[in-house]
Amino acid sequence: MQRLNLPIYNFKLKSSENKTLIFDKLRKKYVVLTPEEWVRQHYVCFLIEEKKYPISLIALEKQL
Repeated sequence: MQRLNLPIYNFKLKSSENKTLIFDKLRKKYVVLTPEEWVRQHYVCFLIEEKKYPISLIALEKQL
């Protein structure tokens, strides 16, 4: 995937049925790695590790 203007993080990646999967820390499961997911995972890690934002206060794709 493309290099982002964020720190480098070590993600858990695996392949399944010709698709690359990335482990989502918030959902606690592997999801298909798309460009959108790549950016999402980087920003989640940035908020948690660099800004010390509590995981319990982060929600992904929450309906309003």
